[in-house]
Amino acid sequence: MENTKMNPLIQYNKRPARYIKLPSGGQSYSKPIDLSDSGEIAVYPMTAKDEILLKSPDALLNGEALKQVFRTCVPGISDPNEVPAIDIDSIMVGIRMSTYGDFMETEFVCPDCVPSVKNPVNVNLGNLLDTTVFYTGSKMVELSSGIKVTVKPYTLSAQNKVSIAGFEEMAKGQQVEKDVQDQLQKIRFAGGSFTRLLDATLDLISSAIEKVETPDRQEFNDRTMIREWLTTISKPEFDVIDKTLKSLMDAGVDTTIKFTCSSCKVEHTTELPMNPSDFFA
Repeated sequence: MENTKMNPLIQYNKRPARYIKLPSGGQSYSKPIDLSDSGEIAVYPMTAKDEILLKSPDALLNGEALKQVFRTCVPGISDPNEVPAIDIDSIMVGIRMSTYGDFMETEFVCPDCVPSVKNPVNVNLGNLLDTTVFYTGSKMVELSSGIKVTVKPYTLSAQNKVSIAGFEEMAKGQQVEKDVQDQLQKIRFAGGSFTRLLDATLDLISSAIEKVETPDRQEFNDRTMIREWLTTISKPEFDVIDKTLKSLMDAGVDTTIKFTCSSCKVEHTTELPMNPSDFFA
């Protein structure tokens, strides 16, 4: 068995190709990350093993593929599970630039033309990083009850759990629709599916709450306690927390792309697909 720790050749593979600024600025990580003096993080190219992993459906579905690529390409972040959602797109862009270069060739379909027309577009990824909006810190919102809630961006790990829950419920729903004839059973499944997705949403939001402060200035940061409390607050109060959390997602890179259809000559605006299977294809 090879001992890569003793292999002198390995050191020559560890030269970062890029340094990028993270939208979070390194905030929201429980463990310090390794930033340069100018506040940038080193991004290394993918290995052949990483590229193969990104083509594995199972590894993509459970999020392990992206986390492993982050471990390889951004070693300055010790735990990829902690990557704030606002940093994910920036890191992916940095990895693609480090591996394949500054430009990404892709296609966008004109929404107006019939039959459909595919338009090749050469996206300048460096321009995406130039649009970065930086995170200014956690936000505190006061509810009508006088309770103050401080929220931060949710993490890659929390996002993966919600994505997996959504996919599993969709797959189960399709199977029930195909195999179950009894309408009452279908209704019961739909009710159970809603409950499970609600649980996943509560997990996501509670994971993004740093602390809850009561009117008498007691502070609570116990995750289980906060999650239980979320199930008891009013819908308007829940919506205030959810809206505040979503406002944090304004930080990050702008993945909006403009292209002009080669057939109808109309300019269109669309989003660059950032799911790993398409982005690294």
